[in-house]
Amino acid sequence: MGIYIDRNRILRVVEHLREEKTSQLTGKKITLTDQIYQDIKEDISSKIFQPGEKLNIKELARKYNVSDTPVKQALQRLADEKMVISTPNKGMSVRALTPHELNDIFDIRLMMDTFFVKDIVSALNYNAGLRQQLVDNLEAQRRFTEANEFSRRPAEYFALDLEFHALYLAASGNKKAVEILQGLQPFTYATGTYVNQPHSRDCECVKEHQAILDAAFAEDADALREAVSRHIENSRRALQLIFKVSQIAQPIADR
Repeated sequence: MGIYIDRNRILRVVEHLREEKTSQLTGKKITLTDQIYQDIKEDISSKIFQPGEKLNIKELARKYNVSDTPVKQALQRLADEKMVISTPNKGMSVRALTPHELNDIFDIRLMMDTFFVKDIVSALNYNAGLRQQLVDNLEAQRRFTEANEFSRRPAEYFALDLEFHALYLAASGNKKAVEILQGLQPFTYATGTYVNQPHSRDCECVKEHQAILDAAFAEDADALREAVSRHIENSRRALQLIFKVSQIAQPIADR
């Protein structure tokens, strides 16, 4: 008589152990879906999964040694962030970003960040809580770049950068602008452009963010508009170059 192996039960045990390990390492409860979401996101940004590549749920479940459920939930989250796309009768695939889309993203960011300048200056000079959040975020960016010059963790700096710009736009009082920003930013991360950003550019971003806060806190709307515009354009040029080089280099590497 053969031995029956309940694979689903084994996977549930493995999932439970992974959740416990993650919780112990981080000091907070992280679900298995959270972990698989992060794993797939990192594999997309590091080009393990190429733009346009189909993502098969069964294959991903085997790769990460989990059941189908957390993979489906993780993919749905990534679809909500526009990092993967769902096509009827074809399933999920990695979203491919074009240079034109990347340029459009920075156009929208520039419009939003400069349009609300007067409101942002006003809000940051009466809302001490929001002001302090920006100061704390910038200090965290500074500590991060100083501590990770040779061992970078781009996902963590990306999160700090996104938080900074979300807090900045929150000062406009326009919730929809913040939502638009949070919907746009994952595109640049998904393509791997942000992952390949050099450490020197991270350090430049910290200085540019400081210039933005200095102008806002000095209640100088013109200086703030100039600082924001300079930062957005510098980031546009840096990421466009990274993107173009990767588009040229990848076909050469595949030969």
